[in-house]
Amino acid sequence: MLTAAGIIANTNQGSIAMEIMEVGDLIRNSIEDAEVIVEGEGCSFSVVVVSILFEGYSLLKKQQMVLAAVKEPLATGELHAITVKAYTPDEWARLS
Repeated sequence: MLTAAGIIANTNQGSIAMEIMEVGDLIRNSIEDAEVIVEGEGCSFSVVVVSILFEGYSLLKKQQMVLAAVKEPLATGELHAITVKAYTPDEWARLS
């Protein structure tokens, strides 16, 4: 299980917290069972996404699935840069 304690930076600053939440929501809405940790500010973010839906997919395909969730903000420039780390629950458990 992911925990967000200490991971989400600057949550007291309205605009940054809102952007962090928006990025997480976009991914959660696209990848139904995803657990998501988002770090960053402005228009640059780093995300860790854990989902059972990644089972059987290559690292590249997992990243493409996450990037598809944020395609529109990337295209409009609202989101400038995103780093993606995508894991299955088993992969995440081995890292933890």
